[in-house]
Parts: sequence; C-alpha cells; structure tokens
Amino acid sequence: MSVPVAFVLPAIPLQWLLLGAFVGYLVVMFTNPVRTSLRDGLRCVRRYKVMWVTLGCFGFAYALFQLTLRYYFFCVLPPADRPTFVWMREGWRDPNFWLHGSPESLWYLPPHALHFVTHENALPALESVAGIFNLLVATFPLSALAAVLFLINWEGHHAVLWRALHKRFRFWGLAVHGGIVVCALAALAKPFLYAAPQILHLQQAASLIWFQWAPVVDWLSFLFEYLVGVCIQIGLALVAYCWVRGLTFTQQHLIDFAIRRFSYVVRWALIVMLLSSIFIHLPLILKNFDAFQGMFPHDGSSIDLRWRLARGALTVILFLFSAMQITLTFHSESLARAVHDNLRFLSKHWWSFGWFVVVAGVHFYLTLVLLNLVQMGLGEGTSLSIAWGLIMPWINAFVAAWLLASWVCYYRHGDAPHPASAYGSAEQGVLF
Repeated sequence: MSVPVAFVLPAIPLQWLLLGAFVGYLVVMFTNPVRTSLRDGLRCVRRYKVMWVTLGCFGFAYALFQLTLRYYFFCVLPPADRPTFVWMREGWRDPNFWLHGSPESLWYLPPHALHFVTHENALPALESVAGIFNLLVATFPLSALAAVLFLINWEGHHAVLWRALHKRFRFWGLAVHGGIVVCALAALAKPFLYAAPQILHLQQAASLIWFQWAPVVDWLSFLFEYLVGVCIQIGLALVAYCWVRGLTFTQQHLIDFAIRRFSYVVRWALIVMLLSSIFIHLPLILKNFDAFQGMFPHDGSSIDLRWRLARGALTVILFLFSAMQITLTFHSESLARAVHDNLRFLSKHWWSFGWFVVVAGVHFYLTLVLLNLVQMGLGEGTSLSIAWGLIMPWINAFVAAWLLASWVCYYRHGDAPHPASAYGSAEQGVLF
C-alpha cells in the first residue's frame, strides 16, 4: 500500500521574493485610481519642503526628549533599574548570519523579530492613515514652547484666535478660549512631571497625590497638544492647496488664516477630544483612585487590552468621518452640513477613496516595519540605535507629508467648490 506524500512548496530564494514584492508594488502604484493625486502630492512636497520639515521637527523633538529622559533616568536611578547605554557591539563576518546576525554582533535580530514587528505595527499604521484625516503630528514637547508663544501673544496669533472664536461662537467662544488657556498652562507643566518626584524629594503622602493627579495634568496637556497639532495640520493642508491653485503666501498670513479656519474645525475637534478623553484618558485617571480601582484593574494586560480597543474604536470613527476636517477647513459650514457632505463625498468616491486608504496604509505599514526592524537589529541603547532613533522621525515625516498632500489633491479633484468656501475666498484674494 502506497503512502501519500505531502506536497511541499519549493523554497524560493529571498532575493526573488523581494523582487516579486517590488514588481507588485510598482504595478499597484502605476495602476491604482488615485495615482494622479499621489504624484501631485509628491510634487507638492518637493516644492514646499516646509511640509515634511515641520512634521520632522516635531518628531525629532519628541525623539530627542525621549533620549534626554533616558539619560536622566540613567543618572538618577539605581544601577539595577537604569536604562542601558552601549557604545558599540562587536562586528561579525560570518556569511551564515548575514541577515539575522548573532547576539554578540553589531546587527542582531532575535528569533520571531519579524513576526513581532509586523504584528505590533498593524494598529499604528491604521492610526497613521486615520491621522491623515485628523492629526499626523505629535506636538509634545514643542507644545510647551507653543503654549508660551500662545500665552504671550506671539506675533498677535493669540488675538487672531480670540477674534475668530468670538466671531464664530459669540458667548461660547469665551468658554472655548478659557479652556484652551487652562490646557496651555498644563502643557507648560507637563515636561516637569517626569522629574518632579526626584527633584522635589516628595514624601509618601505627596508622592501619592502626585501619582493620582499627574495624569490629570497630562490629559489637559494632551488636549492642548491635540489642538496645536490640528492647527498645524490645517496650515499644512493650506500649503498643499496653495500649490494646487498656484497661489503665493507669506508665513504670517498662512498662520493667521489657519487659525481662522481652526475656529470652524474646533467643533469637530472637540468631539474627537471628548471621545478620546472618555475612552482613553478617563480610565487611566480613575484607576489611580481607590473608589474606581474595581472598575479599572491595574494589571498591565487589562490596561493594554482596553487601550488597544479604545484606539481601534477611535480609528474606526475617524475613518467613517474622514472628510470632516478637510471639509470644515475648506468650506465654512456648520457641523451638521459637514457631516452630510462627508457622507456624500465618501458615498460618491468610495472606490477611489478605498484605494487611497489601502495605498496609504501600505506605505505607513512598510515604513514602520522597516524602521522598527532596523532599530531592533541595532540593539537597545547602542549608539547606532540612538542615532537611528533620531533619523526615523524625518523618514516618517516625509511619508506623512507626501500622503497628506496627496489627500488634499485627491479631495480637491473629487470635490466641487461650494459658493461660500475657502476656495472662493482664496481665488478672490481674501486669503493672501
């Protein structure tokens, strides 16, 4: 009796797999229905480098802050708890380990590193795609500097915001403005939260109070960081629109116009901040108080699961209302009218919009996977890993700026200008 032989796929060399993936990528890029917008977005970023440089500066500042914080903890913590710093690991010349390396080598990828990186970066890639429609830039710690400039009315931008909010909301504009000021004060205090226990030598009772209320300051600071990021994203979207329309602008006028557009976007921003506060920040605050510890367990797995679910739900909401922010930016509409136009736009262009989301997701995902694989291979705390961590934000910034500019071009191609919109104002010379 013959025994059936299991079919085994032939082993394909790695170089052929990479070549096939590259050819497939080229086919997708040159045949998808949004290729024109992607091409125009790339041309826009090449023309206005301020788009990716702005995003890169914020990302670089955050990476530099993390490095400074790591060094600070290395100086103040006991030797057993200190983060590692290694100048250089040994080199290797074994051809059998050219891809993964060995634990003692300059380059080493642990077992299952590729599986771990591909799994861990799926949600961040989706969040980055949703960020095209809402917020791409993480403004901390430069948000503290932005708070200072905001409070001292640098170049009159604070006054522009006050007038825009008052004109838009009348009495309620005072409440919105007051909330922004409170959040700006929290943004000033946030950088000092990391070092407060060591610098002030807090006693046990004071440390408990700090532990309970520091997340509240962090939450208020996050709200200001989000609003600053939204305003910056509006400004970058306007830069892309100026390229589409062939308009010229000055930095002062662009910032002021972005602030005035922000007064129309702020209602949608408040909804996003409310959802984020309820599902992400509120559980992290309440779990530190005895009365709520039963509702919000302290174990890391539960916190991580709840955090991922909240991030995923918020990402889905941003996808469903992906045209809200750009509609409010370019059309001076009410929130209800913007919701209607968002649904109309997505229902009319669902096929090409789906392709845009897929292409953007592929680029964000591949970028995150490759960047994190390199960082993992260089090793934690090594000089090369630290240098790579300072380079990564610039690569991410270029990809993000390209896709943001492509989104503006795509929206401009698919959306007919409204009679009373930012388009009309710009073409009549009101903007610049």
